[in-house]
Amino acid sequence: MKKKLIRLNVFFRKYMTLWVFLSIFLGLVLGYTFRLKLNFLILPLVFLMIYVMIVPTPFSLFARVFMSPKEIILGLVNILIVAPLVAFAISSALLANNFTTAGFTLAGAVPPGGMNAAWTGLLGGNVPLAIVLQAITLIISVIQVPYTLKILVGTYVSVPVNLLMRSLAVLVFLPLTAGFLTREMAIRGGKENLIEDLRPLFPVLSGLAALAVVFIAASLQAKKIVSNPAFISHTVVVALLYYAILFVTGTVISRLAKLNYENAIPVVYGGATKNLSIAIALAVSAFHNSGVILAIIACFMVQMPMASVFFRILPKILAAKDRQQDL
Repeated sequence: MKKKLIRLNVFFRKYMTLWVFLSIFLGLVLGYTFRLKLNFLILPLVFLMIYVMIVPTPFSLFARVFMSPKEIILGLVNILIVAPLVAFAISSALLANNFTTAGFTLAGAVPPGGMNAAWTGLLGGNVPLAIVLQAITLIISVIQVPYTLKILVGTYVSVPVNLLMRSLAVLVFLPLTAGFLTREMAIRGGKENLIEDLRPLFPVLSGLAALAVVFIAASLQAKKIVSNPAFISHTVVVALLYYAILFVTGTVISRLAKLNYENAIPVVYGGATKNLSIAIALAVSAFHNSGVILAIIACFMVQMPMASVFFRILPKILAAKDRQQDL
């Protein structure tokens, strides 16, 4: 069974960009045709997405990674500070809509998604570091995301800090607690081997939940997107520039800090592959303007393709630099 699940995992990740665009396309078509109202499913889907990534995570992983605090600090700086600052700077400079700027900033402020660990693994990077960065930033995000938005866009847009904190607390602490409790009960019940056998399935389930959130977000905004192709096209172009700068900035930070190849990968991808499903959930629950959601949808359309492009480029840059340092 495990071999079949591994093949399913590889197949799913190989065509992830296709699944994202298919989800957006179907969301637009069905949302425009039938006016779907599925926003009540977003919170349960985000819960599932985080929960299934926590269950297979052993506690010993955290102890090992914390032996290298430099990498964790750099990762946190890139994820929590650099990414939202770049998002705010680029969107405010190139977009006239304050709510769209708020959407970009929200997309940059949320923690990394499960695909950070997936990309890190595919590139031969430090997967435990990627998982730890995801877990730490998830917890910090309950306070960090609302106040990042308040500081950067609070002058132009009303930011409901308390509502954001309550929503994040539900989105973060419930699945984290449920995931750790599930793993602990499985270990005590002698089912740890079952978790290991099912490990390749967990990222697929998390990815499917994320795709469902993309579908729902696109369906909710279908009429506005279809009727304003120029606006969404411009927003997508800004998103392309935003992600290109993020990947370059993360690479520069890693090189200046002299991180080796394995540790540089999760730092770079942690800042550039965010959990946009959380951003969508927050946008739907806390903001009453389509510009916020449209910006995040544009990021959904661009994040995966740009990650795929830099999947080819980064190993050459980072590995080459490592070789130079060894000479």
